[in-house]
Amino acid sequence: MRVITSALETIGGITILSGRVARMMLRGGINLRLLLEQMVLLGVNSIPIAVIVLSFAGAVFTFVLAEELASRGAGSLVGGLQLLVFLQEMIPVFSGIVMAGKIGAAITSEIGTMKISEQLDALRALSTDPDWYLTVPRVLAGIIMMPVVAVFAGYGSWFAGYAMAHNQIGLRYSQFASAVDSLVSMHDFRMCFVKCMIFGATIVLVSCHSGYVAQGGAAGVGKAVTNGVVLNIVLIFLLDLLVTMVMG
Repeated sequence: MRVITSALETIGGITILSGRVARMMLRGGINLRLLLEQMVLLGVNSIPIAVIVLSFAGAVFTFVLAEELASRGAGSLVGGLQLLVFLQEMIPVFSGIVMAGKIGAAITSEIGTMKISEQLDALRALSTDPDWYLTVPRVLAGIIMMPVVAVFAGYGSWFAGYAMAHNQIGLRYSQFASAVDSLVSMHDFRMCFVKCMIFGATIVLVSCHSGYVAQGGAAGVGKAVTNGVVLNIVLIFLLDLLVTMVMG
């Protein structure tokens, strides 16, 4: 019963926070300096690890797929199939997991520490809404930069896949890319970017909420970070399923 109550409280808290943030965004007056800072922290600093992770994923996917297709005389489909699968699933999901583990944990830790050390109360005493100062710039940065991270990660996976296909079955680049036009459409790119924007907003909102509810000193902050990362990963897969069902 306690687990159900805790889950409902978390869902309710995130929903309320989302509503407040949405109202503040619609009102405008966003602090551009804070937004740019968060875009660098959330996006630019996440690109290297996302590229590395997706490059390995692309190489592994092609390693499994290339010889199987080549043995059936369909080696030229490798690139198109890889891009199709990665656009619809792997790029947004893997980029989201990277963001949840790296950026989500940092956001929860920072806000949780501010909560424990009463810095949030100090902001309120200065007539500064913590949601406006801390959450809104991060949510906007997540929505903007998550697709940017995905673009770089996607290029990494594509060229790693090509390198593996060239090494494994001797495909030239023109052969590797030959099936892209017939297998991949603009709808697949749109689905990828929609998922990335939704994941970016979700990761930041969940991480901020986890920080706001942290309690119990340093141990409490650590628990909040763990809970936030786990919840983010679960929500990434849930939202991935929902968006795929709606847009598929």
